[in-house]
Amino acid sequence: NNIGVKGAIEIAKSLCTNTSLHTLSLSCNNIYVKGAVEIANMLCINTTLHTLYFSWNDIGKEGAIQISKSLYTNTSLHTLY
Repeated sequence: NNIGVKGAIEIAKSLCTNTSLHTLSLSCNNIYVKGAVEIANMLCINTTLHTLYFSWNDIGKEGAIQISKSLYTNTSLHTLY
C-alpha cells in the first residue's frame, strides 16, 4: 500500500475515535519514525484495536520506543506484529 508518513498520520487520527475496527495491517508501508509516533499516540487512546500488523516500516529505535511506551496505557491490543 505504501501509505507513508502522511497516510499513517491520517489513519492514527481516525483510529482515535474508532469503536469497531479490531484488526489493522500497516506492514510494509514506509511509516518511519514520525508515523510510528502518531500510531503510538493513537494506541494510548484507542480501546478497540486488538491486533496490529506493523512490521517492515523502518521505524528505528525511537519509533520502537514510542510504540512500546504506548503499550503501558493501551489495554485492548493483544497482538503486535
